[in-house]
Amino acid sequence: MLLTCTSLNLAAVDKKLAKPPAESVAAINPTELRMHLEFLSSDQLGGRYTLSPNFGIAAEYLATRLKAYGYKGAGDNGSYMQSFDVLTVKPDPAKTSLSMTIGGENSDYTYGDFYNAGSREGAFEGGIVFVGYGISAPRLNHDDYAGLDVKGKWLIVVRGLPKDIDSSKLNDNESGQEAAKAHGAIGTISVPTSTQFANMMKGDPYKQRNLNQESVRLAYNNNDRLPAITMGPAIAEKLLAQMDLTFDALGAKIKNGEPLQSKLLNASAKAKIALNIIAVKTQNVVATLEGTDPVLKDEYVTFSAHYDHLKTGKNGEIYHGADDDGSGTTTVLTIAHALSMQRPKRSVFIIFHAGEELGLLGSQYNTDRAPAVPLEKLIVDLNIDMIGRSKPAGDTAEGDKQLTDKDTIYVIGADRISPELNQISETTNSDFEKLKLDYLLNDPNHPERIYYRSDHWNYAKHGVPIIFYFDGIHVDYHQPTDTVDKIDFDKMTRVGRLVYETGWRLANLDHPLKKNAAAVAAAK
Repeated sequence: MLLTCTSLNLAAVDKKLAKPPAESVAAINPTELRMHLEFLSSDQLGGRYTLSPNFGIAAEYLATRLKAYGYKGAGDNGSYMQSFDVLTVKPDPAKTSLSMTIGGENSDYTYGDFYNAGSREGAFEGGIVFVGYGISAPRLNHDDYAGLDVKGKWLIVVRGLPKDIDSSKLNDNESGQEAAKAHGAIGTISVPTSTQFANMMKGDPYKQRNLNQESVRLAYNNNDRLPAITMGPAIAEKLLAQMDLTFDALGAKIKNGEPLQSKLLNASAKAKIALNIIAVKTQNVVATLEGTDPVLKDEYVTFSAHYDHLKTGKNGEIYHGADDDGSGTTTVLTIAHALSMQRPKRSVFIIFHAGEELGLLGSQYNTDRAPAVPLEKLIVDLNIDMIGRSKPAGDTAEGDKQLTDKDTIYVIGADRISPELNQISETTNSDFEKLKLDYLLNDPNHPERIYYRSDHWNYAKHGVPIIFYFDGIHVDYHQPTDTVDKIDFDKMTRVGRLVYETGWRLANLDHPLKKNAAAVAAAK
């Protein structure tokens, strides 16, 4: 989807926009970007996994630079660290059990016949209802719960979307666990949706992976979560038989977005779930730079990136995360330096999020739990997650299919909440960097749903206008080979300057960004 503005509109917008200081723009350059990124993606930092000891070194590195640039800490007791607790959760199979009654036949199962998703501990008992896609959105003329009483019952829910649902219009509380909770369910059940996956689940390697798998979540409101169980093929086959479905038949229906008929099954389940839970503390890095205008300085332009990556492998392999998201972290740090050289009218809020790779945890904490700066004071979030890679000429690798070239960057979300923001973004690019802004991944119906997959989403869902800058998935994504030698620092410089120039204009804008009220409501 390519969004364009007329030249007349661009010209009209351009007359109102401040000119970025040339000296500050020049401070965003390959030399400074490389200096930071070579350290942040070095072996010594071990991949910057959120729960690793080395993660604190990265946090201190970022904090000391922000302090040197003149930023004030916006974290705990005026520090640069916004600390928060997370829970690491693993199953306790010896204390976990399941009893099932299916079609009048009673059976007892042990861990390996089924798996839990590290949700809640306790004993849970109830009947079983198939609710298809689990979407309850009467306003969109779709309700898988219509005519069903699911209170106190387990719900079989499949992942996917029916053809009649536009994902961009679906609110969080209308699907998944939120919808199940709203209707009084006691837990959710997943089943395999292909024979191939069902057969894979039978093997010991799958069981061992689940036993060793660690889920991580924020250490708050955990009793609000529903238990979530994945049934192994033997149990799942019996449940699907009651719906006259097989693994492959169900999978085909989901793939095609076909309707799925909800049904109360002749089945019940009694589960006892035990978990091994450890509380761990981590931190976002947060700082502010006061604006120069006595009135506008009460508002903030936000620049964000996540500075975490992945855990060191069992054989010692390091996931350096040079592009993901060393490139974004480095660029935001360099933009922070440029802004400190000449301060704008509005204040600046810099946040480096932890736990993005674990489920957007740092941004969830800062938005849903304890904002370092009041959300209503944020006029925009410019979020950078992977901008350092370019697709070389002649590259035919399937894994690089959506990787952008040296002159192109994906821009996502700019028009979702504030069309004016999108207009300023395009005008600024036209005035200065003249990159190709690619809107393919901004399509609300794009299957990758990138809009929801980085930290900006937690701001957007609260109605904060956002822009997400992204170079695209590549063959080194989440691999040890995501290293600094593959970074295109010239492209990073141009994108970084564009983000700075856009942020500078927003920070000096003589009015609040105009928002689309309907879009704000839909974002929530």
